[in-house]
Amino acid sequence: MKKIISIIATAFLLVLGIFVADYYNEGYIKEILLDSDRNILISAEEDEISTVKILATGDIMYHLPLYIKTLNSETGKYDFSTYYEKMRDQIEASDIVVGNFETTVNPNWKLSGHPMFNTPIEALEYLKSAGFDILSTANNHCLDTSIEGVETTIEAIESVGLQNFGTYNNGERKLLTVEENGIKVGFLAYTESFNGLDYGIEEEKLYMLSPMDESLITSEIEELKSQGTDFIVIYPHWGVEYRTVPSDYQRQMNEFFLNAGADVVLGSHPHVLQPVEYREIDGENKFSIYSMGNSISNQRKPWLLEKGVEFGSFVELTVEKNMRENKTALKSVDVMPTYVNRFMDVDGIYKYETVLLNDLVDGGRYRDVIDDATKNFIDSNYQWVMDVLNNEEVKN
Repeated sequence: MKKIISIIATAFLLVLGIFVADYYNEGYIKEILLDSDRNILISAEEDEISTVKILATGDIMYHLPLYIKTLNSETGKYDFSTYYEKMRDQIEASDIVVGNFETTVNPNWKLSGHPMFNTPIEALEYLKSAGFDILSTANNHCLDTSIEGVETTIEAIESVGLQNFGTYNNGERKLLTVEENGIKVGFLAYTESFNGLDYGIEEEKLYMLSPMDESLITSEIEELKSQGTDFIVIYPHWGVEYRTVPSDYQRQMNEFFLNAGADVVLGSHPHVLQPVEYREIDGENKFSIYSMGNSISNQRKPWLLEKGVEFGSFVELTVEKNMRENKTALKSVDVMPTYVNRFMDVDGIYKYETVLLNDLVDGGRYRDVIDDATKNFIDSNYQWVMDVLNNEEVKN
């Protein structure tokens, strides 16, 4: 509560009465206290602070080994139910949960994994039940089942009660704004590459895609701001796969995003973690993470020969808005590294789950769930993960 203390001379008490009346007419809730001995008027304005918590994660991928053996012969459905069960506390504590959906859902094509992804709709049904709200769909795999797959994926996302951003349908680029607790959060996504699959697409359908085009980005940030959006999150799909340091292009575009008006930049695509940055621009707090890593995938070092692909992150953003002053600010950021645990269930089928790294270290609440080999792997890589995020020199 702000205390605004005004010393009012006795000669102005008549004017004071008019001032107080006008003050109330402005619609603010005021508390007026008069100290008759000192003729001090104490006016206390109560700021109404609203808060929204955004929980974001990186690449949600569906290599066939993740689910292909989980088909239920009676229901004809695949089982994705283990993926985020150990993240329930964090998900349920958030107002908006978002991830990068790096696949397509096209019932007209057969199911497939790398390098051309097509995933059953049960994956989306599970994400909805797990607590996800929105998905970025601008990435290098969004055209894996052609431009038709962009349409069918959006339709599938909407059919299960989720929303998407980064690819568009129905003849228009309708930008996504989610309002929670009186705070309007805008989401934009752009990709550096379409794996060459955008070549030859009819011009009238190019609106459906979001290339990393500076003029497009500028215009859409301005459009969100003109609509009264309080806070803007950008999901760029960029960089070089398996590199733990951002490319010059990533650094250049990150600067561009922030100076253009974005508040937070949440990168994806490299499939490994990359550093975080905290900035202040024109008195406003800004945050970037160049890559959030793999949220869920079948990528493992033993067969990919790339370090760090088992690790990802969930990023919790706390955003506050002073409703009286109509000012919004990023108040806190919590970067929570994660590990994709691969384990065999009682039926001999490999299952996958995303677990907070801190829950797997010595003393963590899920330490006893993992086997000795996984414990050793976690212990030997924990500091490496922290060094990557903190932009320390690391060895791959």
